[in-house]
Amino acid sequence: MNRHQTKQDILDAGRRLYDKGYVVSNDGNISARISDDRIIATPTGLCKGTLSVEDLCVCDMDGNKVSGALRPSSEVGMHCFLYKERPDIKAVVHAHPPTATGFSVAGIPLTECVLPEVVITLGSIPIAGYGTPGGSEISEPIKQYVKDYDAYLLENHGATTVGSSVMNAYFKMETMEHFARILLVARQLGGVNVLDAEQVRKLV
Repeated sequence: MNRHQTKQDILDAGRRLYDKGYVVSNDGNISARISDDRIIATPTGLCKGTLSVEDLCVCDMDGNKVSGALRPSSEVGMHCFLYKERPDIKAVVHAHPPTATGFSVAGIPLTECVLPEVVITLGSIPIAGYGTPGGSEISEPIKQYVKDYDAYLLENHGATTVGSSVMNAYFKMETMEHFARILLVARQLGGVNVLDAEQVRKLV
């Protein structure tokens, strides 16, 4: 994997998350797997919209910093958990997109088959139960979903997406929030027209 490009993609994704309001202040975290036992991760306590290459950390698969001037995100353990559970995952994005996070706070998973693009890209998006951020507790509720889903709402917290690259994981976050916004509008308008089983089968 091209480390330089991966770092640039992390910075790009961080700017996009911040510019779109999917994170504010110092929220959110991004990481990418660069070898079997190393990841690059965003640091704790800095705005993801203004990061530089020098701010990024290299960590082992237990979340311990290997190099970098700053401490990695306090939620790097969740990233490491996902990488260990699924070797195909190359990047993880965690953010608080407002509409999707609103669904997580309301306890409503994004599981209705409504938009063809979402069915193809993400399928359904479950809610993982609440776990205290910053420790191992946040990962346990995700375990039942990690093998089958690439996007998860985190109850009363936010959302996490995984992918084959940083930008692949980031765009899944975009798709999730776009879906949530459309679904919210449909609910406000009085109804959701759900695709039937045959329509979904044809798409898949």
